Amino acid sequence: MSRAELDDRVGRALVHMIRKAEEALERSARQGSMHPTDFRCIGYLKLQNVPVSPKDIITYLGLTSGAGTALLDRLEASGFIQRMRNPEDRRSVLIVLNLEAAAEPVALHEHIGQKYHAAIENLSDENLHAIATYLERIEQLSEEINDALYDNKVPISAVS
Repeated sequence: MSRAELDDRVGRALVHMIRKAEEALERSARQGSMHPTDFRCIGYLKLQNVPVSPKDIITYLGLTSGAGTALLDRLEASGFIQRMRNPEDRRSVLIVLNLEAAAEPVALHEHIGQKYHAAIENLSDENLHAIATYLERIEQLSEEINDALYDNKVPISAVS
């Protein structure tokens, strides 16, 4: 396989992987009668394993403050989260995941994580390093493109 063909293969695989991962998350959320953003938030909170600020959640999920507030209101009304006073700043709150109430979506996130982990368990450390390096580069480039498009409102052709 030529370098160009290999580059195309990697690019296609990345695009298909992103689409299929998003579909899996959306279907998993719907299976639990949840909005996909609610499901993603629960997964994020579980991974953090500590109380998190609403701002951190909103930033991670790429939401506006209004959409973030609506999300947290929904999750609180469902019993999945609790708001607590920030012990370091009494004017702010932190979000705590209620593991008992969120047991089903957390279990589904863990199941998905186990499946993804199984996909790489037979790869060499060298292969995992190469994959991680590639994905980190794509993440960084995507963030740079997003920042340029969002902050500067520049056309995509002008993003370097």
